[in-house]
Amino acid sequence: MNKSINAKLASIEEELKVVKAQVAKHAPASSRKKRFVDLEGIWKGKADFSFEEIEEAKIKLKKCL
Repeated sequence: MNKSINAKLASIEEELKVVKAQVAKHAPASSRKKRFVDLEGIWKGKADFSFEEIEEAKIKLKKCL
């Protein structure tokens, strides 16, 4: 009987892995945890910063730290 329970438990664990993978695949991008590399281009089409404005902001940031 113990082998039967272990086999059933292993089967359920495998099914759970499959379901988790399917949920992660179909989850909206906004609900997934973002990595630093995902931030590239985040402002594209939303703001138009000149190179000078970016450099000015970097300088201000250094003064605050």
